[in-house]
Amino acid sequence: MKKEIGSIFTSLLGAVLFFAIAWQILGLGWIVSVILAAGVYGGLTLFTKPKRQLGGIDVEEIPGGQALEQKLAEARADFKSIGSSMESIEDPQMKLESRRLHETAGRILKYLEDHPEKIMTARRFIDYYQDTASKLLEKYVKLQKTGLSTKEADRLKGQTRQALLVLNRAFAGQFEKLMQNELMDMDADIRLLKQTMKAEGYEEDD
Repeated sequence: MKKEIGSIFTSLLGAVLFFAIAWQILGLGWIVSVILAAGVYGGLTLFTKPKRQLGGIDVEEIPGGQALEQKLAEARADFKSIGSSMESIEDPQMKLESRRLHETAGRILKYLEDHPEKIMTARRFIDYYQDTASKLLEKYVKLQKTGLSTKEADRLKGQTRQALLVLNRAFAGQFEKLMQNELMDMDADIRLLKQTMKAEGYEEDD
């Protein structure tokens, strides 16, 4: 957002300066100067507009790039929401579990930013697991703020704690699925290394 505002400001400043030169110094007349200044503004806007990238690649150059960018934006929004709720939670155990969720979600988000081709593979995580965690924590914080301590309120708080335990396992499982190819490649490399070392007479230490 700051980069976009900077681009607009730079383009506007350039157009105003060009208008002043064209009208006052070159004497082209204000109508012609306005038209030319508008062209300068458009050109500068295109030239200075910050490029949107995923994994170091321009979004426009990635097949379905805009859809991937939108999905990643949804993931970022839920990640931010989980962090905000985490800061408001008072119960130590709940805070700990929500922090674990937030940390795992952050690692997944970073992985997706570096590997945009995996974003659609992560739709289940983004659309269901992380979204559910975000909404559940928001509701917990709202319940906490009411100060309600009835049997039903305590039951719901306890169930939320249990749900976070399950969600933490789900987050880890989803991350492992995303990295399945990397894990398989690593396993294959280790097996090949062992075979090579054995063939060349290097035995593993017990």
